[in-house]
This record gives sequence, structure tokens and C-alpha cells, in this order.
Amino acid sequence: MSARIAIVTGAASGIGRAVAEALAADGAHVVVSDINQDAGAAVAQSLGGLFVHGDLSTRTDCRALVDAALTRYGRVDILVNNAGFQHIDAIDAFPEDTWDTMIALMLTAPFLLTKYVWPSMQANGWGRIINIGSVHSLRASPFKA
Repeated sequence: MSARIAIVTGAASGIGRAVAEALAADGAHVVVSDINQDAGAAVAQSLGGLFVHGDLSTRTDCRALVDAALTRYGRVDILVNNAGFQHIDAIDAFPEDTWDTMIALMLTAPFLLTKYVWPSMQANGWGRIINIGSVHSLRASPFKA
């Protein structure tokens, strides 16, 4: 995968980190994105990649992530939409602002990031977009509105 440019969201830990490490091991330049400044920066440093701190539940940080990748590398070849979080609560106690943040991070951000990287992929005639989901998209769990 030499010379491919990859953005991986939620890459400070877990699945995102493992994906970032695998892409780097295959020769990709990895742009690590996470809300966790210290852990994200450490992962990027260990991979020789670029760290972009941000809250992807905001449109401005989605745009800033793609802009940083394009500024550094000139293109984006791979986008891995992995960032997410969960909140466990009964429906009548589930905070509406938390719901809004979940929707923004797990639905709106992948849409926006895909929209923003698409012109680069189209111009280069190559691109891959990978959306990571959860078992909860297939199987219900108590207190997960």
C-alpha cells in the first residue's frame, strides 16, 4: 500500500488504532484523528503520521481534518470512519443534547468526511471509504436509545 494516504477517525484506541497501525504497516501515510489529544498524538507519533485533534461532531472540525490531510499530503486515498461513543441510559432519562452529539458524530461526520474527501479520490481515480459500525446496529441492547 505504498504511498497511500489514509485518514482514520477515532484512532487513539481500540479498532481505530488497530486499523491505523495496520495501514501504516502496509506503507500508508496515516492521518490520525481523535478527540483525545494525548493518546491520538502518541499514536500518530508511533506511526510517523499526522495527528489532527478535533471533535468530529462539529462541521468545522470535519472540514479541518480533511484540509489538514490535503495540505500535508495533497490527496486522500482512504477514509476510515470509525469514531463513535455510547451513552447508556433509559429513554426517559437520555439527554437530548447527548443524542444530538451521537447523531452528529456517528452519522453526520461520516457523511461530511466522505463529501470532503470525494473530490480528491475522484481526481486521482482511486479511493476507498470504510465505515466501521457496531454490533449494536444489528442487535438491540438495554438502555441504548
